[in-house]
Amino acid sequence: MLNFNVKQACFLFFILTGLFSTSFAQNNTGIILKGIIRNTNNEVVVGAILLLKKGSDGQVIKKTLSDNEGGFSFTSSATGTYVVSVSYLGVLAYQSDLLKLAENMDLGVIRLETTARSLKEVVIKSSGNKPLIKIEGRKMIYNIEKSITAQGTNALEALKKTPGLIVNQDNTITLNGASGALVMINGRQTYLQTEELAQLLKSMSASDLKLIEVIKSPSAEYAAAGTGGIVNLVLQKSIAEGFNGSINNGIAYGLTPKQNTNMNLNFRKGKVNMFGSYNHNFGHFAMDYDNDRTTNGKVYLNSSHDIDKKHSIGSTLGADYAIDTTKTLGIVINANFSGGGGLIIPVTNIYDEATGDLLQMLRSESSYPHQMAHRYNTNLNYRYKGSNSTSLDIDADYGIFDASTKNLSTNTFYSPDGSFQSANNFLVANSRDIKLYAVKADYGFPIWSGKILVGAKFSNVNANNVFNQYDMNGSHNVIDINLSNTFKYKEQISAGYLKYETPIIDNLSLDIGVRLENTHSQGDLQPRKGSSQLPTSVVRNYLDVFPTTAITYKTTQSGTYNLSFSRRVDRPAYNNLNPFSYPVDELSYWKGNPFLQPQYANTLALQYSYKRTTIATSYTHTSDISSSITEVMEGNIINMVPRNIGFQNNLNLTVTQQLTMAKWWNMSLTGIGYRLENKVGTVEYGNYSRSRFIGAINIQQSFNLPGRINAEVTGLVNSKRISGLNTYIKGNSQIDLGLQKNLMNDKATLRLAASDILRANKFNTDTRLNNLLRHTTYMGETRQLRLNFTYRFGNNKIKTKDSRESGLENESQRL
Repeated sequence: MLNFNVKQACFLFFILTGLFSTSFAQNNTGIILKGIIRNTNNEVVVGAILLLKKGSDGQVIKKTLSDNEGGFSFTSSATGTYVVSVSYLGVLAYQSDLLKLAENMDLGVIRLETTARSLKEVVIKSSGNKPLIKIEGRKMIYNIEKSITAQGTNALEALKKTPGLIVNQDNTITLNGASGALVMINGRQTYLQTEELAQLLKSMSASDLKLIEVIKSPSAEYAAAGTGGIVNLVLQKSIAEGFNGSINNGIAYGLTPKQNTNMNLNFRKGKVNMFGSYNHNFGHFAMDYDNDRTTNGKVYLNSSHDIDKKHSIGSTLGADYAIDTTKTLGIVINANFSGGGGLIIPVTNIYDEATGDLLQMLRSESSYPHQMAHRYNTNLNYRYKGSNSTSLDIDADYGIFDASTKNLSTNTFYSPDGSFQSANNFLVANSRDIKLYAVKADYGFPIWSGKILVGAKFSNVNANNVFNQYDMNGSHNVIDINLSNTFKYKEQISAGYLKYETPIIDNLSLDIGVRLENTHSQGDLQPRKGSSQLPTSVVRNYLDVFPTTAITYKTTQSGTYNLSFSRRVDRPAYNNLNPFSYPVDELSYWKGNPFLQPQYANTLALQYSYKRTTIATSYTHTSDISSSITEVMEGNIINMVPRNIGFQNNLNLTVTQQLTMAKWWNMSLTGIGYRLENKVGTVEYGNYSRSRFIGAINIQQSFNLPGRINAEVTGLVNSKRISGLNTYIKGNSQIDLGLQKNLMNDKATLRLAASDILRANKFNTDTRLNNLLRHTTYMGETRQLRLNFTYRFGNNKIKTKDSRESGLENESQRL
């Protein structure tokens, strides 16, 4: 952590960048690589898709289509080693050997094994030929659109199917055992915390997702947030000409009926593309959880039944305008809503630990007459991609998140014989108002044999949390000024990065960068007038340096090796900084920690990919790791407080294998094994170490059955693992089944899926800390039967001579 002025640092950073780019940027007229595409009947092939890739790492540099004479050409601004690939009708038809490009080169005639016809348009087909899991550079790409069992679920449920990801019962996400994964949507941050992010993902349909990208060790152009890495949700986007769309309707049943609808519309004409979507999820969702604890000679056995009655709705409206073949303007507006009631019924029996005698009973009820969350976000973007690999991307975002809840809690104590002892009833009214805006720019230009990327970003988040608790034991509600407060939090992050990527030799390339991020935050606790609480204000200002580097070695015989290093950060969520105690029930409270520090992670990763096999290993050291600690207070009341507890070491090995068992049977297998070590060093809990080897297996199988029926079987097994200060989580598993059949000349699809058929995806935890022994269980409504029907309408053809292609590539390549 550095303490010099951020304005001085950023000024110096961009002055040096400007001098560097001015001194060394080349004005190269370019080297031309050309050829002609013909089929086996010696007829020209129109509309074949050609990609020019770096020979060192396979990165796509340029994309074009063969013209009416079958011809194509690429212009490269730098000498080096390249590969040309040709796809036609959705199938990879040709890939060249390594081409050493030092001067103009003519590849002559490339012949494809195609049907003897010259098409004027290409029909869009389904993604059946795509592998379920693909590796591109540092990314693992999961083609979620191929999953039958994901249809009819929301985006949060879809994340659970991604190999290596675990979504915990509190909706936090871990990646290969590392907490703090950053979730992005179309390459953009949401700036939402765990609870708000979960609400957003629940309001998004899994049918809207095209890909889920997982980046364990991101490079410098990505925000440094997320010590576990980055998870990027890539949304569907049609590239067909004219008007087209799809509508998906489904029903599901677990313990109660549910209904989902998803509709997408797209219109593309000339330089204009307009698109929109709507989705909703209606129904109740049940959860059962226990929270048992033993402390100070007493045993508390607690069980709760929770019914969430919130409905969720999501919508998108956007447009792109292609100024010319290199420049595109775009706007995207998102709106997401959730609302409805809820009911939690907790029952707690209190026993004497020594004798086992029942001492007291607590009967509670928490009803939610009001729950609401609204999110609006607008994005303006500009894309430029020149013929000499020069690019400029500019994004501006403005968002509002508005949420509020009312919780009516009744708590009654009874003696062992059932006679009344005492009661305490209260109403909690909580509102959260979050406003954010962000602007960023990324500029890339060729230099020497490589490319410079430079960028800057500024984000501002203002959060206002109002908490009011009312005493309801009298004839009318009275606000408790000592248990009510307002917490305001403001966070500004100014960032800049510089990155250089270049081939070293024919098969070896380097990607090196550095990112500077200055964080200024202020949290203010404002008690009610006359309260015994004292105002609290915590201001922080710190500058961090995040270096990244990657070396890639690629050969056509033995595959690709990638060695990378990155440093990342997790800043405390504003709720975790609020020092006020919130009641969970009469015996449990949650409290923030205004002195909570960011946690930092350094990751060294090595990845090897060959054809359909990927082996990856990584080591991550996380310092100042934070965890929620359950502490026993006066009267055996427990307080859950986030604290920095020490550091964590994570040594990971992941193997992914794509298998073709038969012509009708494909399998994707991912095995993960990692050793997790938590070293605790605190004044309150002393020094000790907890370590464990943890394993997970994810198997996804697809079958082509008679009658043009497709089937899917997915299975996930997680072993026992450790979490936080001293918590052990028992192993769990899930098996899903799905069937799919296309109807109406492939314009419609019918899907039937059953999730968690053994009802084994439950969370069981055990925690022992000083004089507290705690056991929790959580079982959501994971076992469901779902039926979905999708109908696709409108034009599904792409013109081969489409001037929008370059503009489209600008958008897709950015993701």
